[in-house]
Amino acid sequence: ISRKATQKEIKKAYRSKSLEFHPDKNKNEGAAEKFAEIAYAYEVLTDEEKKNIYDRHGEEGLKQHEQRQGQGGGHGGFDDIFSHFGFGGGFPGGGGGRQQREQSTPNINIPLRVSLKQLYLGDTIEVEYVRQTLCVNWQECMKANQECQGPGVKVRMQQIAPGFVQQVQQRDERCVARGKMWSSNCRVCPDGQTQSEKIDLTIDLQKGMYPGEPITFDGVADEKPGMNPGDLNFVITQEKHEYYHRDGDHLYVTMEIPLVDALTGFKHEFEHLDGHKFIVNVDG
Repeated sequence: ISRKATQKEIKKAYRSKSLEFHPDKNKNEGAAEKFAEIAYAYEVLTDEEKKNIYDRHGEEGLKQHEQRQGQGGGHGGFDDIFSHFGFGGGFPGGGGGRQQREQSTPNINIPLRVSLKQLYLGDTIEVEYVRQTLCVNWQECMKANQECQGPGVKVRMQQIAPGFVQQVQQRDERCVARGKMWSSNCRVCPDGQTQSEKIDLTIDLQKGMYPGEPITFDGVADEKPGMNPGDLNFVITQEKHEYYHRDGDHLYVTMEIPLVDALTGFKHEFEHLDGHKFIVNVDG
């Protein structure tokens, strides 16, 4: 992709690389670290504010910005990671830092109904998914509130007797981050914190996958202020086949034969899942 790549092109490149280095698929040493770095590079590329900071100030500028936001530091290898998306060394910096935020929105599990033939041959499935994404200008709708200790968490001091106070924690969805609260009826986000977004996803159904196995799109679940988006999991559900049934990596077929064939032997032509035909000879 080019330096002026669209968000859709960046997402496509990210999906390709994340599938290549996903720890569940790639057991090579260092794959998990590479996967985490690719995810971070994608996060920066899709965050206009972070991307602009990195463009102007490089690694140190982004690192300082994230430290001010309470995200810590210690991530490295920007030049290598950005090259996965086709940017190479086009950015002025070369490194960065963050600490994984603890809270994420719930993961979403969706059944993916596929045929036995699709599992045998593999398939590419295009789907549309509607999720909730943050209002474009959501940060303008936050106000300072020291009682907010994190997303949905409010802590206040309550006097229970002269000279004695008690710290009380309560749920408050208006708290979006530590020290920050959502302003109700904010003009720049009239529909609230989030808005609906329709996205196109390409599901890569690999040959030989099993029922119950998830195909995961990291960070594609609903967004919420102060939280990482959870994962979207398409869980494979196999439809019943007319003739064959599967047990592990084996295919079985059950058929009735007349007694004379059982005694004298027979041969029968079958059609495989991929369409080719073969003959089975059975001795009596």
